[in-house]
Amino acid sequence: MDGMIRLGLPAIVLLIGAAWFAWSSYRRAVSAERALATLNAEHRALMQEVRALERAVAAAEQGLRTLSSHPSVPRDVAVTADLTLADVRRLVEKHKELDD
Repeated sequence: MDGMIRLGLPAIVLLIGAAWFAWSSYRRAVSAERALATLNAEHRALMQEVRALERAVAAAEQGLRTLSSHPSVPRDVAVTADLTLADVRRLVEKHKELDD
C-alpha cells in the first residue's frame, strides 16, 4: 500500500501539472485569437478609410485640375491650384510607397 502511494502521488502531480499547462495554453491561444481578430477588424476599417481618402484625393485632384485649366481663373489662383495638385500627387505617391 505504501508503495502505491509513492508511485501514485508523482503521477497525480504530473497529471495535474499537465492539465494546468494544457488549460493555460488553451487560454493563451484563445486570447491570441481574439487579439488577431481585433487587429484584422481594425486593419479592414483602416483600409476602408484609406480607400475613401484615395477617392477624396482623386476628386480633389480632378477639381484642382479643372480649376487650374479654366480660362476665367486668375493666374495666381491657377498657379496655387497647380502647386496644391503637385502636393496631392506627392502625398499619394508616399502612400503608395508605404503600401509596398
